[in-house]
Amino acid sequence: MTWLRLTFRLQRSTIVFAAFVCLGLSGVATWLAMNMRPILAQCETSAAPDGCGDIHLFGSPIAEPATLTLMVIGLAMYAVPLVLGVPVLTREIEQRTAMIAWPLAGSRLKWLAWRAGSVLVVGLVLIGIMAFAAEQLARASDPDTDLGFLAHGVRDISLVTRSTLMFVAAIALGAVIGRLLPSLLVGVALAVVISTAVYSLVPYGVEPTELRPIEVTPTEAVYEGGHPLHTGDEYRAPDGTPISHDEAAAMNMAGFEEPYTVSYGIAGTRYSEVLVRESAVLVGATVLFAGVAAAVVQRRRPE
Repeated sequence: MTWLRLTFRLQRSTIVFAAFVCLGLSGVATWLAMNMRPILAQCETSAAPDGCGDIHLFGSPIAEPATLTLMVIGLAMYAVPLVLGVPVLTREIEQRTAMIAWPLAGSRLKWLAWRAGSVLVVGLVLIGIMAFAAEQLARASDPDTDLGFLAHGVRDISLVTRSTLMFVAAIALGAVIGRLLPSLLVGVALAVVISTAVYSLVPYGVEPTELRPIEVTPTEAVYEGGHPLHTGDEYRAPDGTPISHDEAAAMNMAGFEEPYTVSYGIAGTRYSEVLVRESAVLVGATVLFAGVAAAVVQRRRPE
């Protein structure tokens, strides 16, 4: 595979970094998933160890490293594409090899497609491994129910689509700025903007409804279809009349009537619908950034 060897030679340090991060986090997630299952199974027996009651809570000996690992994976899905994508063009421009590579390719767009595509393939393989490991860790943390929106964004397809968007955005950023270090610094801010925008758009036009649990355990409420996506709460008087937060607080202070809280969100059964809508939006944004990168490469002087 000549293209793979050439790609590795061109971006050896960044590919090694990406492999170290993705495979390292995948190994940690897999190890946690394998060790979590037998401990959770033991909690269902009469010889349950201490702490089984809060085994799913943040801060417990099991949940803390699992939650921390998923958080780090959430950072890596932006950091790895940024490190892989920015050097695709900035290295050629800074080392003044673009003036040779672009004419030899016959077409700048053809060169960009090969150069970026080969790195993208390597990155997607590594990101895919990490996404699969994160999926197994999420499933191991709650094996008795469907996942629904549990760890949404840091597992499965959602992790891959967000990483792909960040990769193409990093290439476009490198094409515009043309220098490695400034592009990386601006890329960090861009990653924050993209991450904030992606999370703020959820649930992508799906209308929230009242969330009704099918079972309430001593530690949590169980919903049909797995973990829902919580979008907000409303307060109601004992007769069912909607009231404001201040009115609910006044009722609690008076002590005569107890208001109750109604949670709103997207049921876990609608996870696939939200995921499809999210993927369509992210693919569209990825194509937009790809168009920006192509337009800049077409017009930029190779220096």
